[in-house]
Amino acid sequence: MAYSDYGGYAYRNGKRVVERSDATINPNGDIFGSPGMWPGFAAILSGGKEEYEKRVEYPYGHVVLGDGPIYVVMKKQSIINIYRGQEKLDICALINSDHVPHIESYDRYGETIKYLNTEHFVKNEEMCSFEVNGWKLDVYFLEEDNFYQYARLTQSNGNVWHGWSGYGVGAGLEDAGYGFSTKEREDMLWQLFEKPIEIKE
Repeated sequence: MAYSDYGGYAYRNGKRVVERSDATINPNGDIFGSPGMWPGFAAILSGGKEEYEKRVEYPYGHVVLGDGPIYVVMKKQSIINIYRGQEKLDICALINSDHVPHIESYDRYGETIKYLNTEHFVKNEEMCSFEVNGWKLDVYFLEEDNFYQYARLTQSNGNVWHGWSGYGVGAGLEDAGYGFSTKEREDMLWQLFEKPIEIKE
């Protein structure tokens, strides 16, 4: 079963990429994925405590999109992060200027923390966009029978990644009995974003 009862799927040029569910970005750019399993358990199984301790700080999520060096990591129903390799980028600095009013902040131990108010996008069913190095990320945060996020990452070379994540659906949760449908999430993804024609490489 997927860790923390959340899961998702990733697609590259319209085709599902199984190993990008419940995946970790390694420093060399390889993606280590064990769909339906918390990446920490997968690391322990592949090399014990030593392997886990080596990987525990690597970026991981329910879905990892991108060929690199830019990656998008999706967690739960509203956490989305952009990485350049292992470096976590400031999504508030990368957001489309139209959405800047939805950046909010709070103080923590004297430090001002900025964050994206996803509630605005849920309420208005509005897409938000980010751009980095010619790569464009479009995201919907939606309330359906539960809360979910859907994303499209368009790379500068033309390859397109899609993904979605949320509670009780996705890798390892397809038949878990939560009452939420993985199939409906796939259908919604292609309603929001036109499914690309598979690119022959």
